[in-house]
Amino acid sequence: MISFLVPYLFIVLNHLNINNVPMNEFELPKTWTKDFTITYSFSTTKFKFSYDSCIYTIQPGISVPQTGVFAMTDPDRTEILKMMHELKVNTIKSKKTIAAVSDGWEKSLHFGVYVIEAGTSYTMSDTHKEIFSNACEYLHGFVLMKRSKTK
Repeated sequence: MISFLVPYLFIVLNHLNINNVPMNEFELPKTWTKDFTITYSFSTTKFKFSYDSCIYTIQPGISVPQTGVFAMTDPDRTEILKMMHELKVNTIKSKKTIAAVSDGWEKSLHFGVYVIEAGTSYTMSDTHKEIFSNACEYLHGFVLMKRSKTK
């Protein structure tokens, strides 16, 4: 009986507003902890920023995917978090539509365990679309800049 109640209790507690943060928002850390990651995913392009490195796969068009890794430094982590705070990515609200869409696109940003998704199956306000787009463009540009420095 207890094993049945634990998942239910977990779901209920996850939906409580414990830290006075609105339900659809999350808290970005002030400093990058060793267990915090930011992940970007769009089609076959993926970036995973962790405390010590960034692993990336970029596939422009139909060309061969380019993969690599570069070290993340304290100034890198600080710069990325500063930009995400300035953009206020923690305020983005995205809602999945009821209708299934199989011919569209999907893009996602993960901040730790919090996921923000956009695409043809999701709706968000114009302001949130702009914040989401700016965050994705910033992270993509950051990878391109660091990748060119490591070559």
